[in-house]
Amino acid sequence: MRLARQAAAATEPAAATEPAAALRAIAALRRNLDTLEAEHVDAALQARCSWRQIAEALGGSRQAAHRKHTARLAEAAQIRAQSVSGNRLVIVAAARVAVVMARQEAAAAQSPNVGTEHLLAGLIRQHDGTAAETLTTLGVTLDKVRHCAQASTDRARGEPETADHSVLGTTPNPKPKPKLPFSRRGREALEQALREAVRLGNDHLGVEHLLLALMRDNQSRAVECLKRLQVTPAMVEAELQRLTTSPQAGEAGASVEGPG
Repeated sequence: MRLARQAAAATEPAAATEPAAALRAIAALRRNLDTLEAEHVDAALQARCSWRQIAEALGGSRQAAHRKHTARLAEAAQIRAQSVSGNRLVIVAAARVAVVMARQEAAAAQSPNVGTEHLLAGLIRQHDGTAAETLTTLGVTLDKVRHCAQASTDRARGEPETADHSVLGTTPNPKPKPKLPFSRRGREALEQALREAVRLGNDHLGVEHLLLALMRDNQSRAVECLKRLQVTPAMVEAELQRLTTSPQAGEAGASVEGPG
């Protein structure tokens, strides 16, 4: 087995092997281990493991694991997206508007970042979408989500949900900004929405994919807010599936069952 041979060569005592050969073996072993790690991280994410669980298994921090793999995952998702019907996924207008509304919600709450709770509010404000219909059917209203979002902002400014780790060392400005950055979890949700669309075999990214993406992170403030309202991610996914597979759904949303 090539990996075993590389490991044996890399672990030879320095006095027993030619130094350059040992270094080449170590470099090759590192590349193979990185490939194996990436494959197992992908499998863990498919199994709906959280980044926290992945980081604990790897023996590092959540931030380090996410930073190491997120760019690769986003690039892979883009490649898969381009293979759907031979074209890049189209982001529908309703999804774009929901994101704009999420920024508005974050600014109104004087949050330094756009978090998952603001994305949830943005989806509800998109009244004619399947995401809003799903949430309102379950009793989740805009006022309730706004209350949760404001409470989160007031209670935990600078926590991982709201903190933008791309600007470490800066002091968040509590005043509304023209274009607020997304929180780490907010960015993860947007990336996950793309993967949801690809997983379902859809040729577009819509509000239903954004909603599904928000449900994948049990530690997010969006899910925390829903749980306070006695609504679980499983309830949301079941209701969304019911709406998108009903005869009346038409073009309102794509089925969340995925390709057969």
